[in-house]
Amino acid sequence: MGAKRKIMQKLYCYIDESGQDVGSEFFVVVAVVSNKEQYSLREQIIEIESETRVGKRKWHKVDSEKRKQFLQLVLKKKVGRGEVYFVRYQKPLPYFLPMLEILEKSIRDKAEENYKAIVYIDGIDKKKAFELTNALRLRGIKLEFVRSARDESEPLIRLADRWAGCIRAAFLGKQNEKKIFEEAEEIEYLHRII
Repeated sequence: MGAKRKIMQKLYCYIDESGQDVGSEFFVVVAVVSNKEQYSLREQIIEIESETRVGKRKWHKVDSEKRKQFLQLVLKKKVGRGEVYFVRYQKPLPYFLPMLEILEKSIRDKAEENYKAIVYIDGIDKKKAFELTNALRLRGIKLEFVRSARDESEPLIRLADRWAGCIRAAFLGKQNEKKIFEEAEEIEYLHRII
């Protein structure tokens, strides 16, 4: 009797960042890396967006109280718990390097022996996606592809965007965000890539 073939694990990665603007001294990159049922995860995010009236808006386009409510409800319902990774970098630094590092480390953390990763990055162009695909493969990451996804159409990119905004604000000393960030780290919702 032959050995059973292991089922291939599919990892889905959604990336966004905050702080690329000229005046920022640092930026934060967030990766949501999940092997769970994606439809269910998206539906949970959409439900929380509706309940808190955040909708599909980006972090910086939502008022402070609604942002706080959204993230508190995400934490309470444990949506994405243990699947959200982040890294903070001092500038100046090329955009490409933090993307490469967070993807490599978060995928290795979540991956089983037999896996393939599918990566969606907010607004990445085809050339950069191709370069990132090759760089990850050179580092031994088993990758199906890297593609662009917009937060308007992908709830998990919006989740990454909101965590990136919150984490950056926490590092800037904003108290509401700092409290949420500290709670998320304490309950191991967030994973810091070092």
